[in-house]
Amino acid sequence: MTDGATNNKPPLTHVVTNLIRRLGRSLAVYAMQARPWVPYRREELWELLEEIASQHREWAERLGEEITAAGQMIELGPFPSSYTRFHDVSVDFLAIRILDDLRELRSLAEEAERLPGIKPELAAVLTRIRSGLSDQASNLEKALMQAKILTPRTSDSG
Repeated sequence: MTDGATNNKPPLTHVVTNLIRRLGRSLAVYAMQARPWVPYRREELWELLEEIASQHREWAERLGEEITAAGQMIELGPFPSSYTRFHDVSVDFLAIRILDDLRELRSLAEEAERLPGIKPELAAVLTRIRSGLSDQASNLEKALMQAKILTPRTSDSG
């Protein structure tokens, strides 16, 4: 993996490391530790969030392998302190915020994909992650609409 900044774009390692940290410390991953209130009628939504969090951990680990293979060290660090505001909330409320987070993560993955100097193996991993994040956002949005938490007018599948 090359790492020079080109045309005022951030270095590849910085962008990929940021994506690793954001995936490993995503709001979905945080929710698994600071479990929200989940009424019985929302258990399927909670299970979807568990799947999303599990995939985020796997992707962070896979990207970490790419970085460490290039001789770099990764430290995920703590969860953002802003996440503490999501303690003692319902899964309905939290799922909407996770949907927003998925969209931000997808944008980060897209940014990483566009940077020059990416090895083909890393490019393939980033493409799978971006596609997976798009699928997660779509699936979560559908689940929120089915649960009548979001309406087609309030959703934004951008």
